[in-house]
Amino acid sequence: MKKILFFGILACSLAFNACKKSSDDQGGDTEQPTKIDTVYLNDRVALASKVKVAFGISTPGSIPAATTASGTPVLVENKNIVDAISGRYIVIKPTFSYYESTIKGYYVSIVGSSVHFEVDYSTNRGFYRQAPQVQNSLFREGDYVDSSIIVKLPKYIIGDTLSLSYAAYDSLGHVSNKVLAHVRIHSQNGIADYQDFVGSWKVNRKTDANGVWQNYYIPDTSRTNFACVNGKVQYCLNNQQSCFEGIAAITAVTKYDLMFTDQNEYSELFSATLSRVVMDNSTCDKLNYGTQIVSKLEKGGWSFNPETKIMTIVVDNNGIEYNNFYSYQVKILEMTPQLVTLVRLDNTSYTVEIVKK
Repeated sequence: MKKILFFGILACSLAFNACKKSSDDQGGDTEQPTKIDTVYLNDRVALASKVKVAFGISTPGSIPAATTASGTPVLVENKNIVDAISGRYIVIKPTFSYYESTIKGYYVSIVGSSVHFEVDYSTNRGFYRQAPQVQNSLFREGDYVDSSIIVKLPKYIIGDTLSLSYAAYDSLGHVSNKVLAHVRIHSQNGIADYQDFVGSWKVNRKTDANGVWQNYYIPDTSRTNFACVNGKVQYCLNNQQSCFEGIAAITAVTKYDLMFTDQNEYSELFSATLSRVVMDNSTCDKLNYGTQIVSKLEKGGWSFNPETKIMTIVVDNNGIEYNNFYSYQVKILEMTPQLVTLVRLDNTSYTVEIVKK
């Protein structure tokens, strides 16, 4: 039985590429002029003046030094590179090995700049905080230990990497150690050269373990054995003699659409249904089922390298707190104006086909 993992599917298979159009018919010099609001990553001072940090105020000088008092929080540095699209968001998820008092915010700085940002999550400075879906009992009221550091990038950036440093501070004025976050910036494509990208696409099919194409939307049925005991339905146990086979669950993807705009914006809409047997409502003569509908809309940005035919997708959900953030890359294997086949670089065990809507 094949298995469909709803939100795992969201992080698999996606994106595509387009054939770059020739600009030979334009004549003359094809080099594009630098836009007036272009920011160079090697000019950290200019970059710091152009970014916006969620709930943060720009303050001259370096991040305050770490305190040595008992109870000072301790941050753990994440060595993984964070991917981001120019004009969109850097999202950093801090990790603590220790904290005692309530975390109130962070000090954030672009390495090489002369300013830092004081992030105070108790304020509203032009960014929206979405309420968390589940409140962990360890999180105290007013504690923002679960929050992300969100940086809005300027649209036109030249350069590919930068580093951020950050430290946490708590309600008692303790300042944590300072750690680094390394960020890879993917530039927005010149959309005139990539018009085939723009539009809506549908995930159509994927290959199975044997490389055979499978329809993505065929329902997946799971069967098991049941028993009738004292007029009630139960799952069949090894020592029960009289059992019968029945459908335990049916899962089905109902929609999986990908959308790409001429502003390098990306979104994906995923819907699926899960029907499971409800034992309390079932009889020995008839199994009854309850159906759950799962639907998810996620947003981000895309960037494409025509030389490597690799597309980078960064799902940042517009920098809204507590939403998903992840990134991945896909390699385009084949493309026509109406159909694309691709493979995810971190999982080459299957190929995905998408079609233009």
